[in-house]
Amino acid sequence: MVHKSKKYYDLVAYKVGRFHDAINTTVHFFVLDNIFIDSAQPTTKKIFIEVAKKYKPEYCLLTHYHEDHAGNTYDLKKLFNTKIFAHNLSVSYLENGYKMLPYEKIIWGVPEKFSPDFIYSDKVEIGKYAFNVIHTPGHSVDSVSLIETIRGWLFTGDLFISAKPKYLRRDENIYTILESLKKLLNYDFDVMFCAHRGIVDEKPKELISKKIEYIEELIDKVKKLYEKGYSAKKIRNKLLGFEDITSFATNFDFSKLNIVKSVLSN
Repeated sequence: MVHKSKKYYDLVAYKVGRFHDAINTTVHFFVLDNIFIDSAQPTTKKIFIEVAKKYKPEYCLLTHYHEDHAGNTYDLKKLFNTKIFAHNLSVSYLENGYKMLPYEKIIWGVPEKFSPDFIYSDKVEIGKYAFNVIHTPGHSVDSVSLIETIRGWLFTGDLFISAKPKYLRRDENIYTILESLKKLLNYDFDVMFCAHRGIVDEKPKELISKKIEYIEELIDKVKKLYEKGYSAKKIRNKLLGFEDITSFATNFDFSKLNIVKSVLSN
């Protein structure tokens, strides 16, 4: 079980995961005094609760409903009466649950259902912290990014992860992700807190711009090859390579071909 922490001024980033120290099977949640940003996955509940007992958080701000981000929120409410913020599109997933694939249950676990206490508006102010709430869908319909305006800190959930992604989930939309990334460039920030990368304090805006450029170039290449008569699989092989263990382990829910299919869906 991975369990690491890193302090950055008045923030602590906790990295937890069930299997090994890999970017996709581990996740970060962030602590700002009495505020948690996300609540990790149910398979790391024991470690998460140990950390939560140290802080007894009054608030938890969720970036989206997925089990590795909202997975222990029920326990925060039950143990500490933590008040939960979520996007209005998160509510039905958090309250009613959702279908999960076998690999998701094994790696992250099934979260218990709960109701959020507050629905995000454009801004959230808690004590000395002030957040702009930006709806940045694509990874999920309810995904938000949070910018702590006083410090210029950006929390991206799962929007960034990599400047050159080679895989996409079946339910992700490459065009919506692109629009959300471009939206972030309208804001001022100096540090990015990525749920899977952790603390990114060197030119985060430049990294986001590089991801935008990469996606736009990839879309253009896919479309040109398709116009030449290439099949989706041949386009994948040429631009991204053959599928590997990641794709097979997720039964192709997370695969290279999904990127090509998402581009051609438009």
